[in-house]
Amino acid sequence: TGSYAFEGHLDKAEGKLKDIVLALQSHILEIDDSIEENPKKFYVAYKITQNFVCMEVQRNKITLFLKINPDEIKDMPSNARDVRNIGHYGTGNFEYVIRNEGDLEKAKEFILMAYNNIGG
Repeated sequence: TGSYAFEGHLDKAEGKLKDIVLALQSHILEIDDSIEENPKKFYVAYKITQNFVCMEVQRNKITLFLKINPDEIKDMPSNARDVRNIGHYGTGNFEYVIRNEGDLEKAKEFILMAYNNIGG
């Protein structure tokens, strides 16, 4: 197994998306001092006792996989989907795609929901 760094994932993003990646990282790590950042080959996992959000950075988008039951989401955003039966990197049954700062604000709500779901 190789060792991976957050910067390697950050380098994949272009333009303003880099700022959004850094804002996500900061937001997640500020929720609780016990949150660990664990960069993997294809994503960055954030966990306490278990992963609650995994961030996959691509050139023009950031995909979050969150420990949320998709059935709990009343109004499913158009940039989100249930991935219970779809193979993907990371852990979580709820996928949320971020392409701009507007998506970032909604993502913060989902990240907090996932954190609370694992007993945070």
